[in-house]
Amino acid sequence: MCRLLAAIGLNPRGGWLTDVFKAFVESSRRDDYLAKLTEGRSFSHDDGWGIAGVGIAGSEYAVLYHKSLLPIFHSHSEAELEFILDRLRRYDKIYFISHARKSSRREPYGEEFVHPFKYEFEKGVAWFAHNGGVDKRSLGKVLKVNHLLRVDSDIAGLFIVDRLSKCTSEIGECVADAYKELTGYVPEGGALNTLLLLLSETGPRLYVSYFYKEAAKGIDRLYRDYYKVFSLESDDCIAVSSSTLLNYYNTSNVRELEEGLYELSGRGLRKLSTLGG
Repeated sequence: MCRLLAAIGLNPRGGWLTDVFKAFVESSRRDDYLAKLTEGRSFSHDDGWGIAGVGIAGSEYAVLYHKSLLPIFHSHSEAELEFILDRLRRYDKIYFISHARKSSRREPYGEEFVHPFKYEFEKGVAWFAHNGGVDKRSLGKVLKVNHLLRVDSDIAGLFIVDRLSKCTSEIGECVADAYKELTGYVPEGGALNTLLLLLSETGPRLYVSYFYKEAAKGIDRLYRDYYKVFSLESDDCIAVSSSTLLNYYNTSNVRELEEGLYELSGRGLRKLSTLGG
């Protein structure tokens, strides 16, 4: 159970960057959806946070990547985040994904297991963050990795990168094919809400998925609300976030997304495919 934020900043020096991260911090500190799901036992995403980004400076690309086991709302994290935002403001344009973790007691714990996960492969580098769950035992067998030493999200990201490493067509088509295959490993009542940031010699690409697999007993409205994903657009940025952020971010140009796979670009948000079904 985690919170997600992804954005392309067309004007990194604008006030939106501070505002959207302030809302992300607060949505991780106090998540009323999580409180309802756990009947008040838990209300914060306090098991670490991370950010991966690409800044564009002229014709060059600069990578930014940081993870911490501290909650994102810890005073030390907020100080670190301010340094990171100052760095992002230096660029002409930015792509980033961020994640605040609430770990399951059934999954490994530690800074190594905080999202986003980074994968280097022949075609470039990928960063992946996930809210939901997959059958990591089955995926581990497919990929021939030890599922005991990885969180399910890490194995899901590894699966996507494995498929992309074999890509022989346009990258967006290969991303869509990988995600369609991956939905088969989502258990009933689980979700595949993810952020995927790719960087190659041709530049960055940013993808977002939203998929909830209904349990056999029917739709659980609390989980549906928890897993909803929204887009937030302005002249300065195109962003996608988990539902909770909207409780702390004041903007009128908000849209609830349909389930599917999307690509964010400077031209806006484009749906590439449906998922599941």
